[in-house]
This record gives sequence, structure tokens and C-alpha cells, in this order.
Amino acid sequence: MKKREINRLIGDLAICFYSKYIKVSYASLNSILKDSGCAFKTNKELKKGVKAAYRYWENKDRVIHHALAYLFNDLAEAK
Repeated sequence: MKKREINRLIGDLAICFYSKYIKVSYASLNSILKDSGCAFKTNKELKKGVKAAYRYWENKDRVIHHALAYLFNDLAEAK
């Protein structure tokens, strides 16, 4: 998968979880991404991927951007 597709998938998952007030861990997210064929090798790489998705959505869709910040509290300081 291309980076843009991964950013979109992470954003789509974030809005789904956010709409049902579900919080997920990085490990759980990586398991879901693995089923989609785009798992990250380590949690450190996954965090970088989630931060990239956070920045990707910042000017495209503020709701998804906010959903990512809600799910992963450490993103707000990750600019």
C-alpha cells in the first residue's frame, strides 16, 4: 500500500472508533492494519505512521484529525 492509502485507512479507522467512543492501543491498530496487508514492523514505526496520518488529515478533514488526536493522546504534542 502507498503511504497516502495507509494515511486514509488509519483516518477511516479513527473516525469509526471515534464515532463509537472506542479507544484502541497501537498494538490493536497494528493487528487491524495487518489484516489489511499494511502492518508496521514495530510500535515505533506504527507511531510514526499514525503521526503521519495525523498530519495528513490536519488540513483535509478536521474531524478525522480530531478523531486521531482523541484515540492517541500523544499526537497533540507530536507536531
